[in-house]
Amino acid sequence: MNEKTIATIALRDQEYPNLDAVLREAGRWVEYAAAQGAELAVLPETINLLHRTSHAAPIEEFALEDWRQATALLCEIASRSKISLVLPLLVRDGGVLANRFYVLSKEGTSLGFYQKRVPALGERSSGVKPGISKPIAWEGLKMGGAICIDLYFPNAVFDSQMAEGVDLFVIPSFTPGGLLLDSCALTYGVPFVLAYSPWSRILDRDGSELAAGGYRSETLRFGFGAPVLLATINFDAVTLFSDLNQDKMDEVARCYGRDVRIRFDQHNCLFTLESRSPNISVTEIMRRFGLISRRDYMAQLDPGASEGRSGHTGQEPA
Repeated sequence: MNEKTIATIALRDQEYPNLDAVLREAGRWVEYAAAQGAELAVLPETINLLHRTSHAAPIEEFALEDWRQATALLCEIASRSKISLVLPLLVRDGGVLANRFYVLSKEGTSLGFYQKRVPALGERSSGVKPGISKPIAWEGLKMGGAICIDLYFPNAVFDSQMAEGVDLFVIPSFTPGGLLLDSCALTYGVPFVLAYSPWSRILDRDGSELAAGGYRSETLRFGFGAPVLLATINFDAVTLFSDLNQDKMDEVARCYGRDVRIRFDQHNCLFTLESRSPNISVTEIMRRFGLISRRDYMAQLDPGASEGRSGHTGQEPA
């Protein structure tokens, strides 16, 4: 078992007089998330644009040259609260505009950043450059990323990161993602965390929704409640397609009893297997019973992979 509690934080759009006000509001809710037991807080896309009062104002005027100094107030609050932070910002690095999120450890050190792979048309016209980023090591896991419109290009954005062994994806966003987000969680078999202020969502590896909410809620708009969503996710888990696995599930359950949890999703022909014990890992269980993950099963059948995705190779699939 390897559980982590993750929070998304919604922030209102265009209701702040300056960046300092944005950072203070974000810091207030980061402290709240930490007090509720969250180990990671994910903020929405480019929080340094939230005090941009007019869409006519050029976004490049808000880019941060020294993001650590500019966001020191918020970074210090997160460090003092002992919570890791996903901090999305528009920055200027070496004269280049970039839409990024930085990942800070609970001690406040920078673990790395993800740079938006597919800048939107408005960003491109402003000079925002795309990036190709590798997963970021966090608390023994590999964190993958996307920002906003990136998620509409899953093959270009998620595939290469999955090849590096990603354990979860975090997505600061100005778009809700819709059913595509559910599909991506199911297809890639890892949790997805979308930080989108109107309606953030945290999805488990089988596409099931663990938490959802934001400023679409009249309760929040009327000033009640907290714009913080939390979910505890077990990262010692795997999804299994029924074929080749289903005849072994009862035996796994009988063998391990309360040390495992097995859920079956009939609509998607999918088992989710979790370790509930620190003494046994899902990897060990899979090896012992000859189980195969949904992702690996589908990869063996994928016609695109056997044909090199560029035409028929003349070889029969394995």
